[in-house]
Amino acid sequence: MKDNKRVTLSIFLWVTLAIGFIFVGAYAFSNMPMGACAQEFARNSKMLSTASPESVDMDSRRLARIDTIVEEYIAQGAIPGAVVGVMRHGKVVYRKAFGKRQVVASDEDMTIDTRFDLASLTKPVAVATSIMQLVERGEITLGDRVDRYIPKFRGWATKESPRDTVNIRIADLLTHTSGLPAYVSPKRLQMTYPYAQFPCRDSVIHYISTCDRVATARTTRVYSCLNYITLAYIVEQVTGKRIDEYAEANIFKPLGMHNTCYLPNAEYAKQTAPTSVEDDVLLRGVVNDPLARIGMGGVSGNAGLFSTLDDLMIYSYVLLNGGKYDDAEILSPRATEAIMTRPRGYEQFNRTIGWEHYDTCSQTGGDLLSASTIGHTGATGTSIVIDPENDLVIIMLTNRAHITDKRFPLDFRSKIATVVGASLR
Repeated sequence: MKDNKRVTLSIFLWVTLAIGFIFVGAYAFSNMPMGACAQEFARNSKMLSTASPESVDMDSRRLARIDTIVEEYIAQGAIPGAVVGVMRHGKVVYRKAFGKRQVVASDEDMTIDTRFDLASLTKPVAVATSIMQLVERGEITLGDRVDRYIPKFRGWATKESPRDTVNIRIADLLTHTSGLPAYVSPKRLQMTYPYAQFPCRDSVIHYISTCDRVATARTTRVYSCLNYITLAYIVEQVTGKRIDEYAEANIFKPLGMHNTCYLPNAEYAKQTAPTSVEDDVLLRGVVNDPLARIGMGGVSGNAGLFSTLDDLMIYSYVLLNGGKYDDAEILSPRATEAIMTRPRGYEQFNRTIGWEHYDTCSQTGGDLLSASTIGHTGATGTSIVIDPENDLVIIMLTNRAHITDKRFPLDFRSKIATVVGASLR
């Protein structure tokens, strides 16, 4: 009997130990950064509903012209490859990868899950969305003066009234009507602040706060990276979190956008489309924009975000679905409507909160989409076009900067958008 008890006790201990190992192993696996990332990517892919073009009143024959256009531009050497997606009524009807994602040093095929340096798509996706969350929570207003959050931030002294200042407001930054210059090179920053150790966020913010303005606020539109660096800094001043931390916690994580981030790690970078070669080093998983990289250390309001087609489909769906995706609600319906509409008093500038408004023919939005269409581009060769009237999204991601620093062929984006517009019934 004693032997039987010992055997039973031994079996019990082994079973308990085995169960313990299973739980510990499951916990460890679930907390592995890249393992979790890979699993979440597969889950997101399944959650994105797909449908035939005809089921959402689109013509698949006309939509297939996308293939021809993309392949023509690849053959011309304009782009190494591309990932293109089209969604209507919340259904993905076109999702395809073309060409190569790398052609320098070695060849790699483009894949549908390739991660891209979004460049200026960072502005609407991360920054404008964060700002609108703070607006709808009553923490800031669009009319707030910038110097409320950055005390040394200058306005504009007019020639007629040199003692009076036209103050720059948050809405001015969002619509690129602040009068700030378009850009500042890292070289100029280093000359202005010779004792600073770059990256140096404080020096960049000080420069933006005190540099010469090129126009009086609300008189003209000057597209400026400095506007969105300032906005990201305001998010930090209000919330106590840098824009990467805030956007991750309040936008990307709630929506399940697990392949969207700043400062990609080495594993993430392996699946990233390289952008350019700097000092004989291929930039891969490192932000291409010099101001974001050298000035701000990779976390900036003007650039720095990396993402995938499927994650951007989720984000775009949210804007067309009143701020919700499944059980997550990151914005109110009124806030999403405000994002896609030109603010009162700013109609003539054709900018919404974070986006360009295509009320007329556009080099990016094509010739056949509705007058309510909005969109944005990135210098690396990325773009999102959203037509709320037709409940339509067009996303095109390339890494053109990987092979040339010449300006992106705007007619490429326009042709894609026009073909998609022609497919609507």
